[in-house]
Amino acid sequence: MLHGCAGLTTKTGKLRKRPEFWSAWLAARGYLVLMADSFGPRGYGSICSIKQRPVRPDRERPFDAYGALRYLQGRDDVRAEHISLMGWSNGAMALLWTIKSPAPWRPSKLRHDFRAAIGFYPGCSKISKTPHYTTKIPTALLLGGLDDWTPAKPCLRFAATAASRSNPVRATVYAGAYHNFDHPTARVKTVLTRNSESKPTERRVHSGGNTAARRAAIDAVAAFLTRHAPVDQDQ
Repeated sequence: MLHGCAGLTTKTGKLRKRPEFWSAWLAARGYLVLMADSFGPRGYGSICSIKQRPVRPDRERPFDAYGALRYLQGRDDVRAEHISLMGWSNGAMALLWTIKSPAPWRPSKLRHDFRAAIGFYPGCSKISKTPHYTTKIPTALLLGGLDDWTPAKPCLRFAATAASRSNPVRATVYAGAYHNFDHPTARVKTVLTRNSESKPTERRVHSGGNTAARRAAIDAVAAFLTRHAPVDQDQ
């Protein structure tokens, strides 16, 4: 799991509500979950309001993702060929760069790559301009129809272009949903940011949960994992 720009934990060191929910939800269905913290070990907390971000989804974070993959593949209790990747916002952007093929951060002589990938509301403006983007990994993008922080339209264009090249990227848009729509408790609020893809001169965007979209997304994740990365019932 790759966290968003707010980081994995709060200022007091507690796990944030969204990764707390998803890790418990996945574990209850038989999945082992590793939450890769890209900020804390580097001495950063939330970077949402920072314009020049010190940790980037197209620079450091793909290395973190593959470091996590290699760590998991070294464990005796993990099926090395059945590891999937999930990311949210900044982490979903990192996810898209991670699974890009070819890519400099993919370890040489890697026996098994990620099996599947699920990205919640990434910012797709930059990656959609990457010439001839390809990936071999089945990927689901879950987007908010009203997202004004990382809008759905660039991701829809990106997914459509990828699909035209026979890349396994599919996008779903949830009407009426803002950024962070799958959060279990957060109400919609305005957020100050210096990294809004839809409003380069406007720094206030919306973020918060949407009950209907959240439920639909949970069902979509369950169906996607059942299809592409099912739990081995014999283990």
